[in-house]
Amino acid sequence: MKRTLVAVVATTMAMTAMAGLPVFNHLGAGVGVGTNGISIEATTTITPFVHMRAGVSIMPGITFNTDADVNYSVAGTNRTSTVDLKGDLARTQVQVIFNVYPVPAVPFYVAAGAYFGGSELVKISGHCADLAGMGDAASVIIGDYAIPVDANGNVSGGIKVKSFRPYVGIGWGKALPSKLLNFSVDLGVQFHGTPELYTDYGAIDTSSVTDDNTFQKIIDKLKVYPTLTFRLGFRAF
Repeated sequence: MKRTLVAVVATTMAMTAMAGLPVFNHLGAGVGVGTNGISIEATTTITPFVHMRAGVSIMPGITFNTDADVNYSVAGTNRTSTVDLKGDLARTQVQVIFNVYPVPAVPFYVAAGAYFGGSELVKISGHCADLAGMGDAASVIIGDYAIPVDANGNVSGGIKVKSFRPYVGIGWGKALPSKLLNFSVDLGVQFHGTPELYTDYGAIDTSSVTDDNTFQKIIDKLKVYPTLTFRLGFRAF
């Protein structure tokens, strides 16, 4: 997929150059806010039908708390308790997206491209002093999996997706304004693959019990990442 995207970009640039069409002769910028966080992009025209956007999206450290079951063993007896875990949504992504305008005079477009990096969808952390020193005798349950607890009673891991995520969408508004400023809206999805748990220490094992907590719901429901971005565009020249 990465090679395909690079090939499409290179072919488009070569064809427009050979055809004598204006390539990258106008430049602008866009600032947006939405489900990707805050985005900053450089914009340019490839042809009257195609505009290119390239930039970075930064999701601030929005956090939430949820309970998770804990399995541990004391004197050979299995016991269950709960621990408060924190989820952190902070991440940074880089994107390259092409807006295709079927009718250049109309600001409706179809978008295609990809997001790179930012594979950590949610960072998971927590602490339970009662579990300190238990080692392999204690684990936190997320769905059907058991995440280990370190020697100090800390839980650290998260949910990861693919680092290369193809994107398709639709929108309204020119990526590069015809005047000084304009407003646009973009709606689409990132194809990020099935979210997976990871741990910062030890190994994740299967669990004999199930805890359908918030993190498991994210894994089950978020098969693609929806994007909705409201953008203010600027024209430099």
